[in-house]
Amino acid sequence: MDYDPSSRVSFGCPDELLETLDEIADREDKNRSEKLRELVQNEVDAKGDLHGPQPVLPDGERLADAYRMLHQRASAPHKSKRRVTLEAAKNKLYDNDTPKSAVLDEIIKPLESEGYVSVSPGNQVVWVYVRPMLYTDGEDIVEPGEEAIA
Repeated sequence: MDYDPSSRVSFGCPDELLETLDEIADREDKNRSEKLRELVQNEVDAKGDLHGPQPVLPDGERLADAYRMLHQRASAPHKSKRRVTLEAAKNKLYDNDTPKSAVLDEIIKPLESEGYVSVSPGNQVVWVYVRPMLYTDGEDIVEPGEEAIA
């Protein structure tokens, strides 16, 4: 990843968090700076359009990331509703902080209570229906790429 070495950032961080970051970077054959640049780039890529409509996301980074991932994964509409199997959702959403057995209670049910997804049994599988992404201009809900009318 290219970078401008003349730009520097300094910030405080808990030791345990840095140790974990260093371990992750080591596993990916990167140093701390490379990993931090990658994380910053990912954040800017995901949220960097400051002038266009912004997605309406759940509160909390973990739930927002989970909703984005489910929205992306549930690309095949079923009767105009985006859906993904519960098993596929669990496989996509589990990580070191949330084991697969906890995904339903810690991620999917909170998303369901906030109206971002709904869980419904099918004939042979349980489906997670994912609400279409809504966008806001800061005040009104708008279509992506549109300006709100005052």
